[in-house]
Amino acid sequence: MSKIAITEQMVGRFLSWPLPADFAPDCGITFTRSPHAGMSPTGTNLLHFGQAKAMLEHCMNGGTASAGALPPHQQRVLDEKQELDIRITRLDEFILRNALFRELDPEEQARMRRQLDVMRELSVILGERLSAF
Repeated sequence: MSKIAITEQMVGRFLSWPLPADFAPDCGITFTRSPHAGMSPTGTNLLHFGQAKAMLEHCMNGGTASAGALPPHQQRVLDEKQELDIRITRLDEFILRNALFRELDPEEQARMRRQLDVMRELSVILGERLSAF
C-alpha cells in the first residue's frame, strides 16, 4: 500500500473515530446526544478531509518538509515511524475491539498491552528524532 493510500485510510479512520461521551466542541457549539443507538458523533467538527489529511501528514512527518526532501538516513527514520504507527493502530484496534483478544490467556493479554506501550514509546522517540532533523 502506498504512503498516500495509507494516509488517506488513516484520515478516513480519524474522521470516523467515535467521539467520547464527554467531548466538548469548540466555540460554544452545543450538542445533544441522540437517544437512538448507533447515532453518535464521529470525527471532528474542526477539520474537513483535506485539513485532516494535512494535519495527519504533519504528525507523521514530525513537522519536517516533504518526505522526498530528506536525506536517505532520515527518510528511513520517517518510514520506520510511519510503519510503526500503523502497527500501533492495528494492535490497539485488536486489543480494544476484537473479541479474540478477550479470549486470550490473561498473561498473553498483559504481554500484548506491554508490547503496545513499548511500541508507543518507540514512536515518541522516533518523533523526537524527526523533530531534531
